[in-house]
This record gives sequence, structure tokens and C-alpha cells, in this order.
Amino acid sequence: MPTSQTSRAAASAAAPGGAARLILFATVFFDLLGFGIVIPFLPMYAARLGIGAGAIGLLLSAYSMTQFIFAPPLGRLSDRIGRRPVIMLGLLGSSLSYLIYGLTNSFAGLLISRAVHGACAATISTAQAYVADTTEDSKRAQAMGMIGAAFGLGFVLGPAVGGLLGAVSLRTPVFFAAALTFANLIFAAVWLPESRPPRDRARGAEHGAHEDTGAGTREGARAGLRASFALPRLLRRHRPIALLFAVAFLITFAIGALEATFALTVPAVYGYAAAGVGGLLAFAGLVQAIAQGYLVGKLAPRTGEAALAVAGAAALAVGLAPFGSWSSHVALYGMLVLIASGYGFATTAVATLISRRTGRELQGEALGINQSVLSLARVLGPLAGGLIYQALGPAAPYIGGAAMAALAMVLATRIRHIRAA
Repeated sequence: MPTSQTSRAAASAAAPGGAARLILFATVFFDLLGFGIVIPFLPMYAARLGIGAGAIGLLLSAYSMTQFIFAPPLGRLSDRIGRRPVIMLGLLGSSLSYLIYGLTNSFAGLLISRAVHGACAATISTAQAYVADTTEDSKRAQAMGMIGAAFGLGFVLGPAVGGLLGAVSLRTPVFFAAALTFANLIFAAVWLPESRPPRDRARGAEHGAHEDTGAGTREGARAGLRASFALPRLLRRHRPIALLFAVAFLITFAIGALEATFALTVPAVYGYAAAGVGGLLAFAGLVQAIAQGYLVGKLAPRTGEAALAVAGAAALAVGLAPFGSWSSHVALYGMLVLIASGYGFATTAVATLISRRTGRELQGEALGINQSVLSLARVLGPLAGGLIYQALGPAAPYIGGAAMAALAMVLATRIRHIRAA
């Protein structure tokens, strides 16, 4: 595409209500809708195949583990070849993973399905990089919030759609998710323009060759594989914004511990049955979507993203601290509002700051590292939450999570001192 056309496409995407932004919102929404349709049925589907609880835990963590490994190199790849092909790769991988899931009758098949899905799950961080390419600084938090809202709405509505389809069979939701994600791939292929002009992609490739190898073409061909296992080296390259990655890790670790134990605590402490647990999760997801999709855009221009990150981490800590020990149903809803909105504010603010304080040639890599850090937190957080719950009782994981969120709040107060990389 000529540079002038690319500039016009970027301007259209950056404009309020721009067609490209709506397409990006739909891409993320439908990707997460498919994810939400399938995940609630994974334990039941695995149990029907005779797979034990420990193996089910491995299946649930496989996605985050492979995402942790592959998110940074895929983000780097999007800097070099463009956002559009990497988003399409993510959608193709998701569709294939659902298809494998639906056709398999073995633990190995399910494990491969989850690993493939995680390895190709670059849609969110690449969508954030797309927003960074096409949005001016003053509107970036609002646009990042839209991506978060698409994530939240897809994850809220997915289980409801899956519940309706699951009445037919446990395979039906999976095949529907495969078809939906493949249709989304076609939609993106036809309607989603590339956000990075050829000049920027060339700079990204040149920078990557210099930084990753320093030794010519043969080494450059191996850089992507090495990057899969080089998170510490990549973090050193992004040392000026390492504090932002630390804040993102801590708040996601805290929320991961909650997610792993929520379905145990709510029936035991608050007396809700399975349907009530699902309703509370949907309520929290809706609050998070409103916080990210609407409130961030209103608040960030007034307060700044750094202050929003501090406030979000503080709200998360206050919401988590009494969870599981304060048994009032009214208080439960209040705690969920604080938790969901606080997490939504903090994660959106951090992603916005990462994009604003990273050079254009490294946007995809930096946001890919952030996604990798979040994936690691989603592996370790649930593990720690489950162990603490089993050892110390229902209230303990949330007190620990509140402490992590409070530490994130303290670190976030230093964000203003971070200079652009």
C-alpha cells in the first residue's frame, strides 16, 4: 500500500468511531467469545475422557505457558512484518486448536489443542500494538480501553452461549467456536487494514536484526526461535519500563489467585450455587468492560494513566482484602465492583503507558512481553491461590492477593519517573 494510503488508513483508525477500530474491536471480541465458549466446558469434557484432576490442571495451564513463551517473539514479528498478518495467524491458530479439541479423544490431543491456542494467542497484544500505531497519545487510553472491553464482553457472553450449545453436546460449543473464529479470520483478512507503513516495518526489521543478532542473515533466521526462550534478555532491552511489567505481573497474579478459588469460596462463604457463581462472574466481567470501555476514556485525560494505575491497584487491594471473610451479599457485590473496575483501570493504564514509552519500532515486542508477563502471572497466581486456600482457608488467598495489589500500588506511584525508552 502506498504511504499516503497507509496514512489515511491510520488516520481513519485513529478517528473516533473509525472503521478500522471497530473491526479491531470485533476481531478481539469474537476471538474471546470463542475462548469463553470453550473454557468452562474443558473440565467436564476432560473428565468424560477419564482425565484426572491433576491432568485437567495441566490442560488449563498449558495455554498460559505457551503464550508466555511465544508472545514476545510474535510481538516482535508484528514489528517486522506488520500487525495484520500476526492477528490473522492468531485467529488461524485459535480456529485450528478448537478443531483439534473437538476431534480428539485423548489427553494428548487436548494438551496439543491448548498449547497451539496459547502459542498463537497474539491477538490481544498485537491489537494493542495496532492501537498504538493508529492513535494519538491523548486518545490512546480510551482506545486501549476498547480492546479491554472487547476482551471482557467476549469472556462474559462466551459462557452463556456455550451453555446453550452445550445442551446439545459437549463437542458442539467447540465446533461452533472453531467456525466463529475462522469466520473472524476471513472478516479480518477482508476488512482489517495494515497499521504499519512499509517504512516502519523496514525499520523494525533492521532494528531487530541489529539487536537480536549482530551477526548477519543466518543468525537472523534463528532469532525468532531464540526469542521464544529469551524473556530475561528482552526485559533487559526494555529496562526503562521494567517497572510497568512488574506492576502488570503483581495485579494479574492477584486476580489469578481469585479466579482459581472463586468457585470454591462463593458457595462455601456466600451460599451461591453454580448458576449464582456464573452470574457473579458475568457481573464482574460487565463491570470490567464498562470500566475499560467507557470510564478509562473519561478519566485518563483528567488524571493521567499513572494516577489511574495507582487508583486501580488500590481499588483491587481494597476489594480483595475482605473477600471470603465478610459474608454479606451486598458487600460481595461491592467487593466485585472494586476488584473488576480496579483491575480494568490498572491493566489498561499500564498497557497504555508501555505503548507510549516505547519506540514505534518496538511496540509489538514490548506489548508482547507484557502479554508474556501476564501469562506467567496467570500460571503462578492460580497455583499459589489454590495451595494457600487448601492450607489456610477461604480468606487467605485474598489477603495475599490484596498484599500483592498493594505492592503494585506502591510501585505504580513511581511510574511518573519512567522516561520514554
